[in-house]
Order: sequence, then C-alpha cells, then structure tokens
Amino acid sequence: MVIQLLVAAEGPDAAGTTVSTTIEVNTTDPRWPTWLVDAVTFRAQEAARRLRDQLIEQRAIASDDFVPLATVVPAAEAGR
Repeated sequence: MVIQLLVAAEGPDAAGTTVSTTIEVNTTDPRWPTWLVDAVTFRAQEAARRLRDQLIEQRAIASDDFVPLATVVPAAEAGR
C-alpha cells in the first residue's frame, strides 16, 4: 500500500504552497500499524519544516513570529 501525505497552506489572496511525500507500507508485516503511525508522524514533521521554509522564502511569513507545526504537535510514541 502506498500513502501520499500532502501538507498545504493557502493565504488570503488564494496564493498557496504545498509539500508532499509518499510512504510505502508493507501490510504483510504484523507491525505495520505501529510503523505507519511513526512514519506518518516523522514525514508530517518534515513536511511542516519544508512548508515553513517555502513560506519564509516567499516572504509569506516572518521567520521570527512563525511557530512550526512540528513544535505544537506532540511526537507519536512507539506503539501509538
């Protein structure tokens, strides 16, 4: 199974930016649900960082006032 994770931001002027990644899941491995949670959490944090960098580059946000998603979303614990 392949899962695509897409993180998007859109401004009030309808200009936006997106970042995406794919995750391949081996569903024959009995630990796949735990692995999937860990992989999605890690990839979402990385996507949030990339999205932040893109927005800063576009001057859509000020880097001093921006709070990245990865700092406000708790990290998933193994087995969750």
